[in-house]
Amino acid sequence: MRDHSKHIVLTRDEAVTTMLKVVEFSPSSRLVPLDHRAAGLTLAEDAKAQVNTPNVLTCAMDSIAVHWSDFAGLAAGELPDTSQWVRGEQWQFANTGVAMPEGFDTAIVIEHVQVSADEQKVTIDAAPSKQFAGTRAVASELAMGDTLASAGTRLTPDLLAHLAQGGLRQLEVVAAPRVAFIPTGGELIPVAATPQLGKNTETNSVLIAAKIAQWGGEPVIFPIIPDDPEQIEAAVKTACADCDIVVLNAGSSKGSEDWSCEELDKIGRVLCHETTHGPGHHSSYAIVDGTPVVGISGPPGGASPTTSFYVKPLIQKWFGRDSAPHRLKVKLAAEFKGHKPAPAQPGVPARGEDRPFAAQAGDDKPFYRISFLKLSQDVEGTVWAEPISGHPGVSKAVSADAIYMKPNGPEAPVLEVGDVLEAELLD
Repeated sequence: MRDHSKHIVLTRDEAVTTMLKVVEFSPSSRLVPLDHRAAGLTLAEDAKAQVNTPNVLTCAMDSIAVHWSDFAGLAAGELPDTSQWVRGEQWQFANTGVAMPEGFDTAIVIEHVQVSADEQKVTIDAAPSKQFAGTRAVASELAMGDTLASAGTRLTPDLLAHLAQGGLRQLEVVAAPRVAFIPTGGELIPVAATPQLGKNTETNSVLIAAKIAQWGGEPVIFPIIPDDPEQIEAAVKTACADCDIVVLNAGSSKGSEDWSCEELDKIGRVLCHETTHGPGHHSSYAIVDGTPVVGISGPPGGASPTTSFYVKPLIQKWFGRDSAPHRLKVKLAAEFKGHKPAPAQPGVPARGEDRPFAAQAGDDKPFYRISFLKLSQDVEGTVWAEPISGHPGVSKAVSADAIYMKPNGPEAPVLEVGDVLEAELLD
């Protein structure tokens, strides 16, 4: 049996912090048209306004345009006699966002105006407060040269519209990182293959590729690699040479055919062999030829949250974004059920199916179980969390909104309905 006694065990936060300090990215950039397809991309350089907006004196609302000189000498509340005003000379229609008619400098909102049936005469019941009232000056919204968004900003629909208003037509954006996904296991068959007895459909390539794409990466899916050390090593080296981030799935636990950690130890520098949570206890981090390699263990129920834990922060760093997870306070709506292995007690035989708590945590670190939650909000704004029972991967877990890192083991606190927990929103 292989020796795992010297494996590096880190908490989730320790592992992520360690990797982010070590890895260095030098992303390239590309030029893209400013249109809806740029949504979700990240600016590689500051975006500066190319024009003044507005570029002429513009009406701020549906109004009539007037000359301030007709009001300048009047007492407060006094109105000029408009009975002889001629459209096009003393007044003219002016609409929201449209250039003020030539020669006019002030506007009165249409609600203070009565227009004759032939639209040639007007009566007003309020005077403008000052010259240029009801208008927008040149460059009052955007001035040429203004920085509209900084490098590293993720492009949203609203921001794209703002940049278009600033006269930009193309944007320099960060090129997507190429993220390799290598599934391993002799028991796996591709999604398109006919199901076979004793074989498992390899679904993580669908799951993890979708997550990579959602976070802005370019997934590169490798074929299924058998549980063979040489083939695993070759696949990892190929992926590291061609991609910016590598995800190696399964083969990182303590099974007789689990070779991932051994191979990563041999060809690179392993930063973390195991973490202090389950599922995903055997998630790992390594650097091979300068490329980060993330070891993700298990079927989709465990691979899903751990991919978010350990792959997403790397993609976020690539784009220069904050990698902190989105957490919020919730109240427990029901008790947690299941997943309670009995702690060892004097005189009570251990159960062979329960992994010892010491083996889970190691180095005296507390161990956590990833529990899936369904959230709801009451009329008072309190967010309630109902635990989803059953092991990760059950159908109900697919509809989860959040997770909770639930302390596990003999010293774990007792959680009761109404207790406040810190939940983490799922991607």
